[in-house]
Formats: sequence, structure tokens, C-alpha cells
Amino acid sequence: MSPALPARSTLFGPSLVVTGLFCQETGASIAVMLFPAVGPAGIVALRLVFSAIILCAVARPSLRGRRPIAWYTAIAFGLVLTGMNLFFYLALDRLPLGTTVTIELLGPLTLSVVAGRRWMNLVWAGLALVGVVLLGGSATHLDPLGVAFTLVAAAFWAGYHPAVEGHGQALRGHPGPGRRDGGGFGGHGAHRAGNHR
Repeated sequence: MSPALPARSTLFGPSLVVTGLFCQETGASIAVMLFPAVGPAGIVALRLVFSAIILCAVARPSLRGRRPIAWYTAIAFGLVLTGMNLFFYLALDRLPLGTTVTIELLGPLTLSVVAGRRWMNLVWAGLALVGVVLLGGSATHLDPLGVAFTLVAAAFWAGYHPAVEGHGQALRGHPGPGRRDGGGFGGHGAHRAGNHR
């Protein structure tokens, strides 16, 4: 029998997920109040700039000796992150926060179904879809353009996971992006949480 894992190794990851989700919704709530001053695009610019500054200060990444694939995947990741945030905030300008987040969950939900290799992935995805329908079913008279913006954001969110994995593999010296199992939804939820909203 394998030895028990240290408490830090079993709790550190989930704690990051919870913290990231808290930052995600808190940031979105604050951002809505800034719409009159800077607009959706301005909010996205502020979030990305400040996120980059904080990340560089904390991680202090080295820019030397990077292979071209690392830069290509970094650019792809940045485009996906920008699109995901921009269309999310464009949707927030027309839809309630809860409705927007609920619809946007269709992105990673679809990814989990497409990339899933086990039948249990389909079960969990089905339960998640039921939750999305129940949470969003009470919303009426939704702005069609706002819904369209949310669906585009959902598509970018689905692309976020492969972009993160591809860039991570490039930094670790692997040849390129790989396929992520559909069950790994939480992990970016959290990473996305830290950067998105």
C-alpha cells in the first residue's frame, strides 16, 4: 500500500481552485461597476495588464533561451485569453452575471464530452448540462446579441484548456500541444479563474 500523501499535496491544488473561483466571481462583480467608466474592452485591458504585471513580479520568468514553439503557444494562449475575456465582458454589458456565467459553462462542458474517453465523463457532463439548464431556465427575455457574445466566450473557454496544456508542454520541452482528458475541467477552471474576470 502506498504511503499517505502529505496534507499539502492533497489540499494545495483544491485550495487554488476555490481561491481562483472566488477571484473569478468577485472580479466580475467589480468589473460590472466599471462599465460606465471604461467599457468592456477597457476592463479586459486593465485585467490583462495588471495580471501580467503581477504574474511577472511573482514568477519572474526568464525570456532567454525560449524555443520558437514556446513563443507561438504563448501568443496563441494570449489570444484565447483575450477573446475569452473580451466576449465575456461584452456579454455582461447585456446580460446578468449569473446568466452569462451559466451559458458560458457550455464551452468547457462541450470540451469534456468531446475529449472524454470514459463513459463516466459523459455522465458527469450530462449532470452538469442539467445544472446549466436548471440555472439558466428561469432567465427570460435575454438579449440575443448578449447570448451570442456568451457563446463565443464559451468557445474561447473551451479552447483555453488546450492552449494552456500546449504552452505548458512547450515550456517543458515537449514537441507540441497534446490532448487533454475531458475530465480535467477543474484545473481551469482555476487557471482560467485567476486570469479570467
